[in-house]
Amino acid sequence: MGGAAAAVSGAVGAGALLRVGGPAAPSAASAGSSAPGGGSLPGPFEDVTADHPGAEAIRWADDTGVQPALTATGYSPDAVVTRGEAAVALHRLAGTPPVDLGDLPVLFTDLGEDPAQVSAVLWLHGRGALWGDAELRVRPDEPATGECTAMMLTALLRPALAGVGVTWDAAAEAPGSALADIAWLEAAGMASSEPAGRAGDVAVTRADLAVSLYRADAVVTSALS
Repeated sequence: MGGAAAAVSGAVGAGALLRVGGPAAPSAASAGSSAPGGGSLPGPFEDVTADHPGAEAIRWADDTGVQPALTATGYSPDAVVTRGEAAVALHRLAGTPPVDLGDLPVLFTDLGEDPAQVSAVLWLHGRGALWGDAELRVRPDEPATGECTAMMLTALLRPALAGVGVTWDAAAEAPGSALADIAWLEAAGMASSEPAGRAGDVAVTRADLAVSLYRADAVVTSALS
């Protein structure tokens, strides 16, 4: 079971994410990878060289199915991730908890037809990690920004980890919800503390998302061990 998925199942009843049973993606450790920046694995894809800063995270994301490659030989690391794609990756990071679409009311007007995306969006919304606008739209086809991704990841993991007694103190001076979320991810070691890491309005790439989720899984696995 992946670290993030373990946090979910371990925090049942604590006001956190709820997940019981079901398959889960393996953690970075069980996938045979080291922490980001360590090791010297060969380039996993033709468009991801061995010295690519996200090579290990990309290999992990593909191996675990959290964010698989788009083709057998290409990962498209620089492709921009949509909000819907980010939701699917986060849902998979948590072990793909089942969603009974037949029993759920239609909450949004632009969910689309992809069952995986619909399930992910509704599951995240049910846990307060993804919200629609005044027109009941979640805009799944729009680019996911660093701010949006940080808010979703923090909303999923922070309460789940707090429910099992794992907490980090974020920088007290971070104003606003988005910066506070990014600050918490930095304090937990799930995000870079460099200034570029705070560019919340910049679109997230597939490589960016792979690295973020890889770090999150590794940190959570370590915290729960």
